[in-house]
Amino acid sequence: MTNHINGENIVSLNLYAVVFTKGAEKGSSYIEDSYEIAYKIQDDVVLVASDDLSNEIAKVSALTKDRKDEGVRGAVFKLNGSYTGFASSALWEWLENVEESI
Repeated sequence: MTNHINGENIVSLNLYAVVFTKGAEKGSSYIEDSYEIAYKIQDDVVLVASDDLSNEIAKVSALTKDRKDEGVRGAVFKLNGSYTGFASSALWEWLENVEESI
């Protein structure tokens, strides 16, 4: 999604959680190689900020039927900016920085 302010294009990023149920090491390495703004919460959960749609993130992560032979399984969830919990300060700082850029 692109917003226009004062004639300038400003890309809006979306925040996604990619949850792997199988092949997490391979899938998360694809994400880390392809997305500049990513944060691995744990081995099987990676947050991604991108202007891509969820189906594009699934393709990059090998979470599509045509890449099923790679053995990666899981799902991509678009986050709505509402979250809470108890976690490391690094996670909250990363989320704060991403939210400021979205």
